[in-house]
Amino acid sequence: MPRVLCPVTPRAASRGFTLIELLVVISIISLLAAILFPVFSRARESARRASCLSNLKQIGMGVLQYTQDYDERYPANSRYWLDVQTDPNMPGAMFLSGTNDANTIHRMTWMDFIYPYVKNSQVFICPSNSDSVYASYGYQAAFGGDSNNCANYIPAALCPPNWTPLTLSTVNRPSEVVMISDYNSARASFQMMPVYIQNAAANSANAHQVALHLDGGNALYGDGHVKWQSIGTLKAIGSVWAACNPASPNPKSYFCNRAWNPYLP
Repeated sequence: MPRVLCPVTPRAASRGFTLIELLVVISIISLLAAILFPVFSRARESARRASCLSNLKQIGMGVLQYTQDYDERYPANSRYWLDVQTDPNMPGAMFLSGTNDANTIHRMTWMDFIYPYVKNSQVFICPSNSDSVYASYGYQAAFGGDSNNCANYIPAALCPPNWTPLTLSTVNRPSEVVMISDYNSARASFQMMPVYIQNAAANSANAHQVALHLDGGNALYGDGHVKWQSIGTLKAIGSVWAACNPASPNPKSYFCNRAWNPYLP
């Protein structure tokens, strides 16, 4: 019986991508990258913001525990103007602080006073802050009892004695008044004032010091709660360096901003 040979189908010639097809694929990949990368970046920064809020929450708990051991009085900004921290294990030895960024020392500050309650110097470093030479957070002068600036918040005749921090009962509206907030600066870490915040927020070169998280910054309030605030809120603090009279507050004054003056009713 004769063998029947099956017909052999010729192999289809291999075909590569044309230049147009390659360009289309590259364009699609570039478009997807342009859409997804900002989303990933924003998600990463949202995680850092949450971590920063956690830092501030721990700091707030440390401050409130401190007040319970010290007659309900908030920690001082600094015990003495030039009280240098020599213990290498304390926050004051880790971070530089001073009256301005050019005049810095390792000062003993509020961070050292609450350290026994937080027991971790890393909580004073924001994960979005690449500069850890200075602490990431500033403590408001009004809370810490800096008498040199007390007269900005209330008439000088009503200011307490030198270096007397406020007590819990002294602060009006503690849930509305900022006590500690994002501020990566030597001058603000131990003695922050609203004028510093407004000036930094209004200056694009320095805005990163106070607005590290998605065009805004985190803040810890007098009652211990934390929240994010927009850079627009920081810019709107005020524009005039003028003392505040609580009986007749000037809204243009830095120190009469209700979120920063603990004396206003």
